[in-house]
Amino acid sequence: GMESQKVTKLLLAAGGAVAVGALAYYLLKKEEKAGSSDAAGQKDLQAAAAPGAQPLDKITKEQVMQILQEIVVAQENMKGYMKEINEELRRSHLTFDQTYQKVKQVQPADPLDKYGLSMVSFDQLLDKHQGDQGVREAIGKIMGAPNPNSCTSEKVQSITVKTIIEVHNFMLEELNNLVKDFNTLPNKDSYDMKMVTVAAQAIVGSKIESKFNITSEDIESAVLMYHTMLATDQEFAAINIKIQHTMSKLMGTPFATS
Repeated sequence: GMESQKVTKLLLAAGGAVAVGALAYYLLKKEEKAGSSDAAGQKDLQAAAAPGAQPLDKITKEQVMQILQEIVVAQENMKGYMKEINEELRRSHLTFDQTYQKVKQVQPADPLDKYGLSMVSFDQLLDKHQGDQGVREAIGKIMGAPNPNSCTSEKVQSITVKTIIEVHNFMLEELNNLVKDFNTLPNKDSYDMKMVTVAAQAIVGSKIESKFNITSEDIESAVLMYHTMLATDQEFAAINIKIQHTMSKLMGTPFATS
């Protein structure tokens, strides 16, 4: 519903996907799908059923839970790797390509690929089972809803709305620099865009940490803490549209502004 979409947008805005780069990628793709006309959407859905994919109506709720669990595990692993990459980025100056190669080495296999599902078809499955408590909780976990305890850490409590907006402005600036850098790479078409997104977030995350001494997770928790205020904050909304726009430029996808 509307509420969950708002939270989705906020989480995406939080740059919360730093640990879960693929998620931001999916969500942007999803926004884009929503923005495309229905006819194109239908065609997408047909194309989306990967060869050898199971027909959607054959996939049980148990299987959906299984896939969600696998995504959670993949994310947890990725979080650990990202912490290491983040520390390395803060210690030594890695180029974009070096960061990308490191991300590529540790990126876990996408559970959706294993099941021959596209994000679009998986999304339909989630819609179908969204009434299920277990499914909803798993999605919450994947969306990076921080556990309530982390929201109350002193560090997070000390972050103000003003700081959140400053961090996001800085994030936007750094992302713009990255897009410029990336576009000068001679072989940029050979890069896996999902990994590019993750690498970009790792680089920006480490710069935020160096400058503000705040981790991406802290910012994420702070965004959730103030989410009712931020949902109506014009400046925050404007920066986020720019961030999404920049991310979609990086991914080479037109960003639907509707």
